[in-house]
Amino acid sequence: MINEKTILSLEYDKILKTISDFAVLNNTKNVLSEYRPQTDYLTCKLLLDKTKEADLLLYKYGISTIEYFDDIVDEFERAKKGATLSMGELLKVAKLLRSSRIASTSILDLNAPEIIELTRDATSIFYDYNLENSIFTKIVNETTIADNATEKLFEIRKTIRLLNERIRERLLSYMRQGANKYLQDNVVSVRNGRYVVPVKSEHLKNVKGFIHDRSISGSTFFVEPQEVLELNNELRTQTLNEKIEIEKILKDLTNAVAVVVPSLEENLVYLTEIDLTYAKAQYAYKIKAICPKINKNCYTNIINGKHPLIDKNKVVPISVELGKDYNYILISGPNTGGKTVTLKLIGLFTLLASSGIFIPASDGTEISVFSDVFVDVGDEQSIEQNLSTFSSHLKNIIEIVENASSNSLVLIDELGAGTDPDEGSALAKAITIELLNKNSYGVITTHYSSLKEFAMNSEKIVNASMDFDSQTYAPLYRIRIGSPGISNAIEIAKRLGLSEKLVESAKGNLTEEKRSFENILLQAEKVREEAEKSKAEIETLKQKQLDLYNELNAEKIKFDKEREKFLSKAHVEARKLVNEKLETAEDLLQAMKDIFDKEEYTKSDLVNMSTIKNKLENEKYNLDEKEKVISIYEDVDVKKLKVGDKVFLKSLNNQGEVLEVNQNKNTVWVQVGPVRINAKINDLSFISNHQKTKTVVTLKRSSVPEAVITEINVIGLDTIEALKEVELFLDKAVTNNLEVVRIVHGKGFKILSTAIHKYLKSQKFVESYRFGKYGEGEHGVTIVKLK
Repeated sequence: MINEKTILSLEYDKILKTISDFAVLNNTKNVLSEYRPQTDYLTCKLLLDKTKEADLLLYKYGISTIEYFDDIVDEFERAKKGATLSMGELLKVAKLLRSSRIASTSILDLNAPEIIELTRDATSIFYDYNLENSIFTKIVNETTIADNATEKLFEIRKTIRLLNERIRERLLSYMRQGANKYLQDNVVSVRNGRYVVPVKSEHLKNVKGFIHDRSISGSTFFVEPQEVLELNNELRTQTLNEKIEIEKILKDLTNAVAVVVPSLEENLVYLTEIDLTYAKAQYAYKIKAICPKINKNCYTNIINGKHPLIDKNKVVPISVELGKDYNYILISGPNTGGKTVTLKLIGLFTLLASSGIFIPASDGTEISVFSDVFVDVGDEQSIEQNLSTFSSHLKNIIEIVENASSNSLVLIDELGAGTDPDEGSALAKAITIELLNKNSYGVITTHYSSLKEFAMNSEKIVNASMDFDSQTYAPLYRIRIGSPGISNAIEIAKRLGLSEKLVESAKGNLTEEKRSFENILLQAEKVREEAEKSKAEIETLKQKQLDLYNELNAEKIKFDKEREKFLSKAHVEARKLVNEKLETAEDLLQAMKDIFDKEEYTKSDLVNMSTIKNKLENEKYNLDEKEKVISIYEDVDVKKLKVGDKVFLKSLNNQGEVLEVNQNKNTVWVQVGPVRINAKINDLSFISNHQKTKTVVTLKRSSVPEAVITEINVIGLDTIEALKEVELFLDKAVTNNLEVVRIVHGKGFKILSTAIHKYLKSQKFVESYRFGKYGEGEHGVTIVKLK
C-alpha cells in the first residue's frame, strides 16, 4: 500500500477530489476520499480496462451514468430485524431497484463484444422489476399511499369519502334548522378526527352534544352535535381500518424487501464501483487523457505528459524515459526550471495509472506498476516534533533508504540540501550509491557538482538537465537526458536586478574548479543550441521541398487521371454509337435479304426496297465541312521565349501558356488548364502559322447525361469510413460541376460533424460550408458550396 506521505506530496488526493465531482452517489464520493493506488499488476490492468470500457459506454454508445439513489444501509438493517419500513424508506429501496435495473440492462442490452469487465459486473447486479413497480405504484410519496394500493383500501377510502359528505350535509342541515343562532360561525371543522361546530359559550346548554375543545379566549366551544355522533363514530372506525390496511401494505412490502436485502447489499458494491469507473472516464474525457500501457518491469516512458493540476494554458508537456538503460535520473539546472514538476509528474502518473485513472499524455506512454513509491519533496519542517527542515528531510530519507527495494520508485527533491554544502554533497552521494545498490528506480534533483560528476561515471544513473536559453538564462521547461545542468544562480540573480558589482564579487568567490566546470557546461550548451538550430533549419527546408514535390506530384496524378477519364469516356461513347449504327444496318440488310430470297417480287416489295434504300441514305455518317485549324509547331528558341507565349508540351500532348522562364535551370512554369507544370525547355514547341483546312468528320449523336447525386448519408459509419465516403462523393460532385451538395451525418455527440467540418476546411475546392437551417435538417446536415 502506498503511504500517505506520498499521496499528499504528489497531490494525488486533489485528483481524487476532482474525480469525485463526477460521481453520482454519495457512497462513491466517500469511497474516493479513501481510494488508493494498487500495487498488483493484474489489478491495475483490470482497473484501466474498466475505465476504457466506461469511456466506450459513455462516449461511443451514449449510455447514461448511474441513476441517483439515497444512502440506504440503515434501512436494510431495520428490514432484516423485522421492523416495518416507512413510505419514504420503501421509496429509497425502489429507487435503488430502479437504478440497479437501468445500470444492468443498459450495458447488457448493448451486447457489445468489447465491453467485457463491466458486462461481467452488470450480469451480477440483481434487480426485481415487479417489486420496484409495486412500491412505486402503491406509494405516491413519503406520506401518501395510493387509493388503489389494494382493493380493500380502495373500498375503505370510498366509504370514508361518502361518510365525510353525509356528515357535512347533516351538519349544514342542522344549522339551517335554527342552530346557527347558537354558533360563532357557520363553519364546520374537525377536532380529534371528528366533525364539530363552533358554539358560543353562552349558548352551550342549547346545543346537545360532546365538547371536544374550546378557544383560547373561552368564548367558543367546539361541540360534536348529537345528530352526527353515530356518523362520526362510523367515520372513526373506517379511519382506523384505513390505518390498519396501510400498515399491512407497508409490512407486506417490507417483507418482500427483506427477502432481497442480501442481493441489494451486493448491488451497492457493484453500483458504487461502476459509478466510480464512470467518474474516472468522465474525468479523463474532460482533461483529454489517454489510457497508458502498463508493465511490471519498472519501465516508464512518458510522452508529452502534462501535469493535470497546472493550468492547461500554462502547462508545458514533458517527455521522460526511465528504467530501460538506467535506473535513476539525476536532474540538475536552474531553479524554477521544472525539475520538481518533472519529478512529481513521474510520481503522480505512476499513482494514477495504478488506480485505473487515465493520464494527460500522448499515445505510446507507458507506466510501470511499483510495489512502493517513496517521495521526499518540499519544506516539511516539523515544529511539533522539534525538527528542522534538514532533520525532517533526513528522517524521511532514512526511512526511504531502509525500505526501498528493486521494485520501488524513489523521488527525492534536492537531496542533501539544507546543511553544509560539502557535508550535504557527501551525504547525497552516499545515499545515491545505496539506492543504486538496492537496484531501485527513481529521480533525484540536485545542484551539487560532485553528484553530477558521479553520475557521469556510473552505469545505473544518468545526468539530465532542464533546458534554458543560454543568452537570457530563461527556463524552457524541457528535460534533456545525458548532460548535467547549470544552476545559473548568479546569472539569474543578475537578470532579476542584482547589481553588476555584487555579481562580479560573487563570481570571484567561486573556486577555480567550479568556474571551469560551469564554463565547460555553458559552452557545451551553446554549441548544442547552435547545432539544434541548424538542424531545425535544415529539417524545415527539407520539409518545404518535400511538400512542394508532393503538391506537384499530386497535381500531375490528378491531371493524368482526368485525361485518362476523358479518353476512356470518349472511347466508350464512340463504341456505343458505332454499335448502334451497326445494329441498324444489320436490320436493314436482313430486310433486303428477305426480299431477295423471294422468287417473284410484288409491287409491295418494290415499295419496301425503296424505303430501305432511303433509310440507308439517312443512316450514313453526316459529313459536315467545317474549318479546322491545324497548328504548325516549331522548336523553342530559349532567347525568344517569354511570359505569355503559347507553347505545346510534347510529353503531355497538350497546349499551355508560359508563366515563368528560368534560363539558368533550363526550365519553364507553364499553365495547362487548371494545373501549373514545371517543364524542361526541350519538351516545348512554339505554336505558329495557323492554316485552315476542310472536312472534319463529326458524328451526330445524342448524349444521355448520367444521374447526378447531390446528397450523401454517412450516419452509422465511424469517422474514418465516413471521411472516405465524403471524399469520393465530393470528387464526383466537382467532376459534375455541382455547386451545392448535402452531407447527412446526424447530431449525436458531434464527433462525426466535427471531423467532416475539419476535412472540408482543408479542401481548396470548397468555397463554404454550414449546418442546415430550420427545415434543412439543422445540425444533422452540412450544406457545402463548391467553387
